[in-house]
Amino acid sequence: MFVNANVYEGIPARLYRSPCEIRRDMLKISKQIKEADEMLSIHNILMEMLSECAVGEPERWIPELEEIVAEARDSLDNMKRFNLALSELSCELEETLCRVGSH
Repeated sequence: MFVNANVYEGIPARLYRSPCEIRRDMLKISKQIKEADEMLSIHNILMEMLSECAVGEPERWIPELEEIVAEARDSLDNMKRFNLALSELSCELEETLCRVGSH
């Protein structure tokens, strides 16, 4: 959607995405969050690892645990980015709906 400039109100000409496009992006990110959340069940990861290593040497667990922690931190960073993206999309959707309502 294109919105013409309004010199009196200081609004530049802009191109807005449709609410459907924004909503589609929000659903895509929400799906990615759900998938990441399902993969991040730390309890399940630890139980699987412990069952595999239980017969082995406990000193082998430390590097594997460190790797799991590093992956969990990366996943947390991704979740934070997803959350920020959803917030930005929400603001964009709000602004677009206001523009649509005012025309």
